[in-house]
Amino acid sequence: MLETVEHVGGREKAFPKGVGARVNFASGGLPAEFVLFGEDASRILLSCDPGNVSRIKQLAGKYGVAADAIGETIPDRLEISLDGRTLISSPVAELSNAYENALESALQTEPAAVAAD
Repeated sequence: MLETVEHVGGREKAFPKGVGARVNFASGGLPAEFVLFGEDASRILLSCDPGNVSRIKQLAGKYGVAADAIGETIPDRLEISLDGRTLISSPVAELSNAYENALESALQTEPAAVAAD
């Protein structure tokens, strides 16, 4: 079970060992870009046994912290929905490769493109 504390939670790299997730965010009227890429302070993402969800919510409430269940971990795939509409559905290996090679790819330039300038 994936649970967030302080609203939606971070979306940091979760690719090691092929662990993926199926999550559904609620927009709350915000644009998708805000929900998916916003980096509000004090958000954390917890992964726990489903049997611990109620206890985590109880502890969060005790300290005045909002906690919402947003999904679950699944093997080998990342699926992200917003208000029930699927936005991303991709194998973890494909996303991991893009993440790991992003800077190198961005820095590589086609020689013909440079010569044309």
